[in-house]
Amino acid sequence: MSKDANISTSKQISFSWDIHYKCNYNCPYCWWYGRWVELKRDTVYPPLNHLLEIWADIYKRHGAIHIEMLGGEPFIYPNFNELIEELAKMHTINITTNLSTNIERIIKSTSPSRVSITGTFHPLFADFNDFIRKAILLKENDRSDSVIYLAYPPQIKLIPYYQDRFIKYGIKLSVMTFWGVYNSKIYPQGYTDEEKNCIAPYLAKGRGEEFQLKPKMVKGRLCRAGQIYATIKANGDVARCGGNTPRYLGNIFKGSFQFSFPGDQICIP
Repeated sequence: MSKDANISTSKQISFSWDIHYKCNYNCPYCWWYGRWVELKRDTVYPPLNHLLEIWADIYKRHGAIHIEMLGGEPFIYPNFNELIEELAKMHTINITTNLSTNIERIIKSTSPSRVSITGTFHPLFADFNDFIRKAILLKENDRSDSVIYLAYPPQIKLIPYYQDRFIKYGIKLSVMTFWGVYNSKIYPQGYTDEEKNCIAPYLAKGRGEEFQLKPKMVKGRLCRAGQIYATIKANGDVARCGGNTPRYLGNIFKGSFQFSFPGDQICIP
């Protein structure tokens, strides 16, 4: 493999992959809450060898790319450890997980320059002591020094409490805003000024920080989704992005996927 495979640039191709619609938690704020049985029909589990052939083909066509691996809970995907170990030889990966399962094998068998792991803390289901043990393990092995906490309305007042608990172990708490409906209010627009003031100091820092509390209209703006970025559904369908009106680029499991490179594209959410 070329040494350049480890180099990440702003134009590096990346995918967001909903690897399957299955989870061992049932959080009421999840995108898929109340739809797990329905979505199970939209999950396809290709044989491991076929998956690796697919990603090897992507490597031949585009070089090393970056995969943001989501779910459901990725670590309960069949043959997940084997999949990650082989994928990491070609591409870089970030896994978003609730840390409820065994993560030690991935830590031991892959390099932190190839595989990072982001823990998401769900107080409705997680045991804090077990979670913090694994969060510390991630930090000690250079996988991540922060965890994600969702500013779901009933959880907002607990943000300072959990911030204090995590910081004692040297773990940062990165708060993400809730996008959805709660008590007939649409969020994040539904946050009160008091809630916004509580959330703002803990938001994950970065380019999208303001966007999290003040959604902006992006329709009609130039966008490179579908050229250097795409989302992969659990059935293999590839869309330009995760918008409400996805424009599909084929199916990666069936070998029909192609990026579109006609020039600048317009965002149509």
